[in-house]
Order: sequence, then structure tokens, then C-alpha cells
Amino acid sequence: MKIIFSKKAEKQFYCLNSRIQSKISFVVEKLRNNQRVDIIKLKNKDNEFRIRAGNYRIQLKKIEEGFLVTKIGKRENFYFVFL
Repeated sequence: MKIIFSKKAEKQFYCLNSRIQSKISFVVEKLRNNQRVDIIKLKNKDNEFRIRAGNYRIQLKKIEEGFLVTKIGKRENFYFVFL
């Protein structure tokens, strides 16, 4: 399975400290190798999912080749929606 990072997600990834980067990399590798991860489809969004990695969340979008990582962030700020 192919996993691609968007420019925004790549920037968010490199702004994190190395310990959290390794945790997120580990979870993404598990997904790439078709191992079990905590993945849930987002409500009211077509083909969008989130993976839990400790206190961080990884937002994914299903594409033809695999998944596109669109957002990486801390749980507190991840689900913020403008009303």
C-alpha cells in the first residue's frame, strides 16, 4: 500500500520533536504493511479517515494508490471546526 504525505502534512511532521516523529512513522509503517492500526472513518466526509498515535492524530484521504496524509496534529486542536 502506498502512503503519500501532502506538503502541509510533511511540514507539520517535521515541526514535531523526534520522539513523536518516530511514533507517527511507526504507525504509518504499520498501516503500509497492512498491520492493525486504530483507524476510523470520519463522519460526514467521503473517503477520509483518522489514525490515533498517542495524543496525536493523522488524517488520511483514500486515493487510488493507497492513502494521502493530509493533516497531523495534537488531539486537542485536531477536531476544531469553525462554526
